[in-house]
Amino acid sequence: MGTIRLGRYVIKTSNEDKILFPKHKITKGELIDYYHRIGPIMVPYTKNRPISMVRYPDGIKEEGWYQKDAGEYFPKWIKTKPIKKQKDGYTNYVVINNVATLVYLANQACIAPHIWLSKIDKLNYPDRMIFDLDPSGKDFNMVRKGALLIKEKLDELALPSFVMTTGSRGVHIVVPLKRVHTFDWVRTFAYDLSTILIKHNPDLFTLEIRKVKRKELVFIDTLRNAFGQTGIAPYAVRPKPGAPVATPIEWKEVNNSRLRPNQYTIRNIFTRLDRIGDSWKGIDRHAVSLLKLRLK
Repeated sequence: MGTIRLGRYVIKTSNEDKILFPKHKITKGELIDYYHRIGPIMVPYTKNRPISMVRYPDGIKEEGWYQKDAGEYFPKWIKTKPIKKQKDGYTNYVVINNVATLVYLANQACIAPHIWLSKIDKLNYPDRMIFDLDPSGKDFNMVRKGALLIKEKLDELALPSFVMTTGSRGVHIVVPLKRVHTFDWVRTFAYDLSTILIKHNPDLFTLEIRKVKRKELVFIDTLRNAFGQTGIAPYAVRPKPGAPVATPIEWKEVNNSRLRPNQYTIRNIFTRLDRIGDSWKGIDRHAVSLLKLRLK
């Protein structure tokens, strides 16, 4: 058992030698160290947002689970936000507002924190609009092509856009928003824009939810733009072989045919950050309103 001190917080770590990613022999200790190091860069993207925890205490080869409620045993210094359920009661969500919370969750084998698109002080007004591109086949080049077409359309509308490889199969395209639109409004806008893209690119995109009916098309998931839905946090690890990381990148990198959605991992991400820094730094300064836009 070890001890990590972060300011006034003390985290007791355990089972650091337990292997969570068997193929590459990546241990829980390495996961904890990663979140300790990445914390100062990552926390601005999680701050004041409810999260869902994806936990794999026995490693990614065993069954994991989503956890929304903070455990009763969680230390009192971890910030939480009770949010009313659709029916009775509340869910007491964890809020990652400091590196210590990230490290504590990593010690709980929370591999992949997922964040809301809104903040706790204005839950129904997102500050992100997201287009989640998911390939139906194995051709990631289709995802790259689709991402560039979405950027082109957003550019026409004078909407800023930021791109991130998910560490899994696809990419997320994010538009930072002023908090003046409800989730319903933003989701409708994203859906309508996607239908326009499909009209002009029927051999590339689909909004078909059922995987068996998507053929080889790229699914544009706009359903994440809803109250209570989440997206993988920037720089979060995915429960995949090699411990790939959801990585904000530059748009020019999407033009590179060698780009892969899982090419950055907890073992090489810091080399990238030392070389070019955080590609999403200052994203909130670009927040826009959608109110005056007309889609066509």
